[in-house]
Amino acid sequence: MEIKVKPKTYGPVFVHIDRQRTVFYGRDEDVIDKPSPPTNSPADTLLFALAACIAISLHMEAEKSRLTLDPFCVRAVCKKAQDLPSRFDRFEVSVPRSITDDHESAERLIKGAKSICTVSNTLDADVTLRLI
Repeated sequence: MEIKVKPKTYGPVFVHIDRQRTVFYGRDEDVIDKPSPPTNSPADTLLFALAACIAISLHMEAEKSRLTLDPFCVRAVCKKAQDLPSRFDRFEVSVPRSITDDHESAERLIKGAKSICTVSNTLDADVTLRLI
């Protein structure tokens, strides 16, 4: 018998990053005016880390191309898998098209950011848990 887990979505969370790479975290797109209090949710913590890493990685990729990004906001959500073991099976990170005027450049920046984002790459890693 296959066990189904109740579908659940976590987020959205928002990360705003300015030109100096100052990062603001929140549960609303207007994070600068409405910063969020600390969270007790590991899912939110993971989403904030992923969104911030993507935002910082976008700035790093822009520097390689000698581009300066205006402030922007990244949105992240995740969905829980519907089968066991309990886990997230999908993360969705949204970046505004307006990060550059050129669609090709934006696509290149996003692809490059995904490849260098430590948090995104870590989500593909094996985890070993042991007693010490």
